[in-house]
Amino acid sequence: MRNYMTTENGIIEEAAGWLMRQQGDDMDWGGFTAWLEADPRNRQAYDEVALIDARLDACRGTLVEEGKTSLPEPANDRVPMRWGRLAGWGGGALIGGLALLLAIQPASQELPARDYRSPQGKSADVTLGDGIRVVLAPASHLAVQGDQLALEGTGYFDVPHQPGRSLTIRAGDFQVSDIGTRFSLENEPEGVSVEVAEGSLSVASDKLPRAIALTSGRGISADKASGTVRLTRVRPQQVASWRTGKIQFDQVPLALVARDISRYSGEKVTVDPAIAGNSFSGVIAIDDGASPARALAQILSLDAKPVDGGVRLEPRR
Repeated sequence: MRNYMTTENGIIEEAAGWLMRQQGDDMDWGGFTAWLEADPRNRQAYDEVALIDARLDACRGTLVEEGKTSLPEPANDRVPMRWGRLAGWGGGALIGGLALLLAIQPASQELPARDYRSPQGKSADVTLGDGIRVVLAPASHLAVQGDQLALEGTGYFDVPHQPGRSLTIRAGDFQVSDIGTRFSLENEPEGVSVEVAEGSLSVASDKLPRAIALTSGRGISADKASGTVRLTRVRPQQVASWRTGKIQFDQVPLALVARDISRYSGEKVTVDPAIAGNSFSGVIAIDDGASPARALAQILSLDAKPVDGGVRLEPRR
């Protein structure tokens, strides 16, 4: 984001100077053109200063009326009254006023974008403004720009209620609007899911006829392959259980179970294609020091073979 009060202060001063000199007969138009072409920031700063000048000019009559007074304008002064008054404050005041005006123009400012990433096998805590806390699951990415967030992967959001605040999180084709709640959000290649542990939120998408309101213990699951969205029930205390070292599965194909175990534990797990589509329901511990892949193999009576630095699950021979 550009900071006119610090690094760009000199450019603003030059832009204001060029704008003021245009009112005189001795304006150096060649020099002005060369200055504009010397740096793309010069033209942007000049355009912004000129826009504020126009707004000040438009508001001058209103300001004078409200103040119940008017300032005399010298008969031979070639500088328009709006700049003459500002110039009367001194050069520093002129530039400071312009810098302040530019700083509060939302149309000319872009909020800084911040990116947060978690590595494979390790979650990451992210603290945003206003007490917002996010726990990123391993191998996830959160992009933040003002009150607009975008998630790739999985995250647990803890957002304190604050009247007047709007927070939108984009996950694929879905947008989650939060007004104060705790919930998990997954944006994975297979689809998007939301589970609410506390509070309420709204989920919207072009794929939905209308926004869906979710409260504690409710969720949605959107499957990309089938294009379907279904409402789900969850136990609030089990939302984002991966934060406590456990992964829960409910009729999940083994190929995806292996993917999640690899992601959350850091242990590389693959599955024989012959059993990749078999479903699994249960809980796998990922932080008790044991191999979660071997624990899964024991539960399902599968063989767990060392392959390429990881574990491959195969039918027991």
